[in-house]
Amino acid sequence: MIGKRGALIFLLAPAGAMAQGVLPPDKPVAVAGVEAVCTGVGSDARDNPLWASYPLKIEVAGQGGQYLGDVRLTLSQGDKTIAAVGCGGPWILFRLRAGRYHVEAQTEGQTASALALVPESGQGRVVLRFPGLGGQIAAPKTAGME
Repeated sequence: MIGKRGALIFLLAPAGAMAQGVLPPDKPVAVAGVEAVCTGVGSDARDNPLWASYPLKIEVAGQGGQYLGDVRLTLSQGDKTIAAVGCGGPWILFRLRAGRYHVEAQTEGQTASALALVPESGQGRVVLRFPGLGGQIAAPKTAGME
């Protein structure tokens, strides 16, 4: 991967696995044939058209549907761990081959997991929900109606 300053960026990891580090925000990182990006903080990041080209998008949400960050995520296929990364944002995207994968996320002492299907074309989407996390979302107040 080429960074903003033109330098090549790689994380070193054991064969078949991504380093246990934290992904930088909004910057794709490639390891052992897998490209991943941590993003989704703010509307500029969410509206970036580049993210639609990733075959797998994982979103992390709380009880009211609000996005959560500071997640440890493991992506595996069969008994092989493909990536184990940290992400400060609510979206983790992977450039993977089509197939079935298992995703598991941990945050604030809780765990959520799901099956992820990566299609031959387009983007597979998984929303990992943490129903015990995130605050209640209150209805907006209307001026003069209290």
